[in-house]
Amino acid sequence: MRKNVTIGFSPAEFMRLQGAAAAARMPVASYLKWLLQGSPVDGMTRSTSMILERLDEINVAMARLSSEQGPQPVSVRVPRIAPRDVIQMRLRARGLPSSTIQQVNAVLDDIEAGQ
Repeated sequence: MRKNVTIGFSPAEFMRLQGAAAAARMPVASYLKWLLQGSPVDGMTRSTSMILERLDEINVAMARLSSEQGPQPVSVRVPRIAPRDVIQMRLRARGLPSSTIQQVNAVLDDIEAGQ
């Protein structure tokens, strides 16, 4: 059974195909057909199908492994930031002057000393 297929290439892709076809001393259409089907002389079709079958087997094996193990929790280490540093960063982000931030730090020092 024969089917016609239309493939669109960008100008740069078509130039590369023309160059490769010229290097292979083939017309572009024959070169594309050879790429898609392979050549009986070089066994490209058999090699390509074997590679694709092996990739399918690997894909199935990976899917089975992931389904057997279930989702693995990802542990992310986030550096712990002191609450005082968070307060300072947020005050700076709001555009408060550094003198005000220093006053807030002084109040926090007083609160910590009173505890």
